Amino acid sequence: MALEDYDDYEQEQIVKEWLGNNWLTILAGIAIGIGSLWGYGQWQNSKIVQSSQAATEFAELEAALAISESADTNQLINDYETEFGSNIYTIQARLQAASKMVEANEIPAAKAQYQALIAAKPDKSIAEMARLRLARLLVAEGDYSSASTELGLVQSKAYQTIVEEVMGDIYVAQGNHDKAQDAYQLALNEGEGYSGKQIIEMKLADIKVIN
Repeated sequence: MALEDYDDYEQEQIVKEWLGNNWLTILAGIAIGIGSLWGYGQWQNSKIVQSSQAATEFAELEAALAISESADTNQLINDYETEFGSNIYTIQARLQAASKMVEANEIPAAKAQYQALIAAKPDKSIAEMARLRLARLLVAEGDYSSASTELGLVQSKAYQTIVEEVMGDIYVAQGNHDKAQDAYQLALNEGEGYSGKQIIEMKLADIKVIN
């Protein structure tokens, strides 16, 4: 997935998470490559052909998604996923579709895209990012219990700033201003480098006025 689809904070956390989880795999890959250059080359050529076909089909999928209705969007992505599996392009397609649906205020359809993405079991950092976005939509719908459940499944410390911010939003909506203030303060304490820090500061200031 193109990293430009994330904001700066999400990009940084995804890269850190991936490197931390895959350093052993990277070293093993280097060792295998040194010992089996010919076999690796044959395998790589095969993967390149498959990736090229998947990329070509994805370009056509993107064009179709740009003009399709939401009812058709999910079917288009599902058809692509059936043919090529849950790959980097499928994830990107679901994220793009979800963003488009949110802009059109089609929240249930956007939620379905995030849920399908999570069900495909992508890398942990991507799954957790999708859970955070899904939680925000659930808060917007007033489904605070489900939103809290999604937030509870985000374990990476890298995302705790956003988790606490959304929890603060839930507490505000429920009228629990003391807990909201605590959550926003925790978000700020954890939020070095977070692009939305100023927004959290504004939310915290508003709560302090109410209290």
